[in-house]
Amino acid sequence: MDHEKIKRALAPCGLSCESCFAYVDGDIRRASQRLKEKLGNFAPYAKFFETLLGDPVFKAYPDFKTMLDHLASENCRGCRNEQCRLFKNCGVRPCHQEKQVDFCYQCDEFPCERTNFDKPLYRTWVIINEKIRKDGIEPYYEKNRTGCRYP
Repeated sequence: MDHEKIKRALAPCGLSCESCFAYVDGDIRRASQRLKEKLGNFAPYAKFFETLLGDPVFKAYPDFKTMLDHLASENCRGCRNEQCRLFKNCGVRPCHQEKQVDFCYQCDEFPCERTNFDKPLYRTWVIINEKIRKDGIEPYYEKNRTGCRYP
């Protein structure tokens, strides 16, 4: 496995940029773009189906389209290329740059309080990095690269 490919896919914290909705080359963005293409100009048909089928779910189409447009347009290049767009005060990127480590588990101070994560994300961060340390980066990546980012 190419270590550089893994580093492009995983942020220094261990979270998968590749599976994040905001990632420019991610599956969620590509799937959202494909769905937008397949739906085309569905808005008038949604109104039609709401009446024809008597199903109020089609009334929610404008909100769905707004969300789909957002998911299809995200363009984050990943935490190794820019500050995280989701966690604006994330302390991991500047720390990893300062410490010159690829992943947090490689730091002598891991786990630390420099992440600025809330408690649930902090616990997830520790668990992820402990798994990477125990199993190795390649097995961790292979096991988690196609899974759900938001379980």
